[in-house]
Amino acid sequence: MKITSRASDYALLLLIHLAALKSEETSSIKKVSASLNLSLRFLANIANKLSIARILVSHRGVGGGIRLARLPNQISVREVIEAVDGPIQTMFCQNTSEACNHETSCSMKHFWDGMQNTIIGKLTDTTIGHLVGTGNTGSECKPLNSGYGLEGSSSYV
Repeated sequence: MKITSRASDYALLLLIHLAALKSEETSSIKKVSASLNLSLRFLANIANKLSIARILVSHRGVGGGIRLARLPNQISVREVIEAVDGPIQTMFCQNTSEACNHETSCSMKHFWDGMQNTIIGKLTDTTIGHLVGTGNTGSECKPLNSGYGLEGSSSYV
C-alpha cells in the first residue's frame, strides 16, 4: 500500500526546503531542483499544483521565485498530499459515491475506514513545520531513482 506517490514525496521535500529559508525569501525552481537533485520539469509541475492549492506563492520575472504561502506550521502534510495526489484512500471503495457489490457484507470496510481515519488524522496533525523541526532540510535526501512518472518506488538515502 502506498500513502504517497513520488510526486507528493517530492512536494514535501520542496516545501521542507523552502521552509528552511528565511522568512519571505524566495528560491527558483531551478535552484531547488539542483539542490535536491530532482527533475526540473517534474518539480515545476508539482510546484504548479501547490500554487493552485495556495500552498506556494510564485512570482515571475527578475527577482521572482517561489516561497511558502503560509507559515510552515500552518501547512499540513495531508493538505500537500491531497493537492498533488488527490484524496487519500486506503481502499478503492473509499472516497467514492460508487456502491460496491460487497458493501453490505464487507468485513474489511470498517477496518479500512478506521485505518484511513488514523492515517488522515496523523497527516492532518503533522505540518511542514514539524518536518523542518527534525533538523532535516531535505537537501541530503537523494532519490535512488529519478524518473519523471508518478509510479515507482520512493526510496531516499
